[in-house]
Amino acid sequence: MRPGDKKPLGNPKTQGARKPAGSPKPARAKKIPVRRSSKLGKLIEVPRKVSRPRWVWAAGAGAVLVLVIVVWMFLPAKKGAVPLPPPAGMAAGGAAVPGAQPVAPPAVPPDAAGPVNLLPFIKAVRLQPSTPTRTDSLKATVEAAPGAPQGLAYTFLWKVNDRTVEAAKGDTLSLADFKKGDRVAVIVTPRDGDNAGFAVESPAVAIHSIAPSLELEIKPPAAGSTEPAELKLVSVAPESTKLTFKLEPPLLAGMTIDANSGKIAWPREKGQRGVFHFGASVQDDNGTKVTKTFDVTIK
Repeated sequence: MRPGDKKPLGNPKTQGARKPAGSPKPARAKKIPVRRSSKLGKLIEVPRKVSRPRWVWAAGAGAVLVLVIVVWMFLPAKKGAVPLPPPAGMAAGGAAVPGAQPVAPPAVPPDAAGPVNLLPFIKAVRLQPSTPTRTDSLKATVEAAPGAPQGLAYTFLWKVNDRTVEAAKGDTLSLADFKKGDRVAVIVTPRDGDNAGFAVESPAVAIHSIAPSLELEIKPPAAGSTEPAELKLVSVAPESTKLTFKLEPPLLAGMTIDANSGKIAWPREKGQRGVFHFGASVQDDNGTKVTKTFDVTIK
């Protein structure tokens, strides 16, 4: 190689060699058309966006709304009491409206068969005495309602401790067969001919213990004795186990009492004469107290 000559390219051993005839040409790769996305900056295939008309969306929303309304119409209603309007002359909550006239009870149909409990003939039922004992008889007092017809008949159903007393039929009940603490009430039903009114029950009363009695015993001194007469309180209490005695006004100077036995001590002055008054009480273990005033005559 001479100076200034260009260096031959390729392998000198194979330079100038020709390819044999009939040798196939190498295949070229086909180019795939792609679209360039300006947002991602990469060669990707961007699908075309399919647009729908607005009436299609409106129709779908309308169908969903109709379906919701149909389902709501066929849902079962919630169970519960439906509030009724207050009667005429009454405000909400049962308060009376000032100046309003009372509402007359519904009329009983003339051809109604049997008793009709729609007639408010009774205003109140009370029992007397209010604090009875076994020695008392309870009496039911019926107060008729305003506008009730005259000549009403009443039936009485007595109950002791919520049990019916079959033998009691009238307006009076003897308490001799019951005990302290029993609760007594009566249910009264008015009747006007063949029609029955509202049955009304009285407030219950409790049977109290029999109140203890209270008396004064005076034991005169023995003949020829200078000792004063002995004074002692005595009591009978069939339903009590313990009694307590006490002095009450008016009090006498120097007088004392034994709370358990009821014996009274009264040191009197010599020559004291006349009528003297003092008070005393007895109380049983049920809390029943009886008070009396006694007179003592000194001759």
